[in-house]
Amino acid sequence: MLYYEIKDIMTIGVIGATGKLGVSLMKQSNTVACDVRFEEAERYNQWLSDHPDVDTIWHVARACRKAGVRRDFETFRLEHNAMRKLLDTRAKDCRFVYASTKVVYGITSDDVASISADKTVESFIDTQKGTHNFPEWKKVDRIDVNGLGAEHLIYAMTKLACEELIRSKCSNYKLVRIWDIT
Repeated sequence: MLYYEIKDIMTIGVIGATGKLGVSLMKQSNTVACDVRFEEAERYNQWLSDHPDVDTIWHVARACRKAGVRRDFETFRLEHNAMRKLLDTRAKDCRFVYASTKVVYGITSDDVASISADKTVESFIDTQKGTHNFPEWKKVDRIDVNGLGAEHLIYAMTKLACEELIRSKCSNYKLVRIWDIT
């Protein structure tokens, strides 16, 4: 079945709806913004109860600071604990699409494939399962965090840890390792 045939009956909860990609995802029909922040992850269960029609989760949120050290053990812990709490709810039974990053391959700004947030939405609206790069023509698939600086290493480890939680808890998931969004 094509995605566009089933889209009208899906209700999609967007976690991270106010970020660059989240704003573009919210332009799609049948989306509802999840207002739960990582710091209040115990509210995920109530939010899902308040939105019983949500059968798909698009997770594009990330923990980082705008100033100073952007990522450290505290941001790792915050994001990982929030994902664990989210996946202890019925979210694990939903179609779960997660925005990961090329940084898990050890790639930072050296290999750029800048694509608009609106174009990146395409990687969320299909029925593929498993781990996929976006853009798809990026064929890198070897995890390599050697050589990353501290903040990039924490970012990569955060995404890999969350990916593993999703793999272990969800049966219908897609992990999207995104290169760059302009």
